[in-house]
Amino acid sequence: MQFIADMHTHTIASTHAYSTITENAAEAERKGIKILAMTDHCTSTPDSPHPWHFQNQKTLPRKICGVFIARGVEANLIDYEGNIDVSENMYSSLDWIIASYHHPACMPGTAVQHTNSYIKALENPRINCLGHTDTPDFAYDIREVCVACREYGKAMELNVSRIRDPENPLNQRSYEFYRKLLGICAEEGTNIVVDSDSHFWDTIGSFERAAELIEEVKFPHELVLSLDERRMKDFIVRHRQRNIFE
Repeated sequence: MQFIADMHTHTIASTHAYSTITENAAEAERKGIKILAMTDHCTSTPDSPHPWHFQNQKTLPRKICGVFIARGVEANLIDYEGNIDVSENMYSSLDWIIASYHHPACMPGTAVQHTNSYIKALENPRINCLGHTDTPDFAYDIREVCVACREYGKAMELNVSRIRDPENPLNQRSYEFYRKLLGICAEEGTNIVVDSDSHFWDTIGSFERAAELIEEVKFPHELVLSLDERRMKDFIVRHRQRNIFE
């Protein structure tokens, strides 16, 4: 199982991460990753970079260490209506937008409110993916959101940072969550992306635990965008409405 993309990674621009984009790209090349998204935290979290960080990603070369760099952001869902903290003048600089819940950008509500917010976010044509939806404080109706994800042509994330350590009780809980999520995605025909959520270069593309889970639940490989370079590129281009790979 060769993964070709890692679409959720952090650099030193997020102040609780510790690697540069070049260090991340070098590890991606070593792991056989073809597409690497740089997705630092957006402005509603305390560790986020200045908005210029996102607007100025156009200065990055499209390839570093032979790896294609997708210019991205991990946006914060800031309410229960699916709104995110990406300003209008950021959008034109971005190829890939993950929408995630974080404290303190939004405080937990009810499962109904979280479900509504996720679905509203999926209606936003600029959002590509929902990030680490295993967070217990932000419970939601998994099937309802997976159906919406399929209907709007978006992806759910399997976040490997949440399941990497089988001895960690929180990782065990997330592993069971993702087992359930993958089962529903398979039933509904919902695409997933497998991401490292790396905060240091050594975890870029380290997807062994995800591969084990995918095989364990017999998840259809054709629904894993991260395994197919052509489908991954087509998915990005469709949302960006411009072929950034030319």
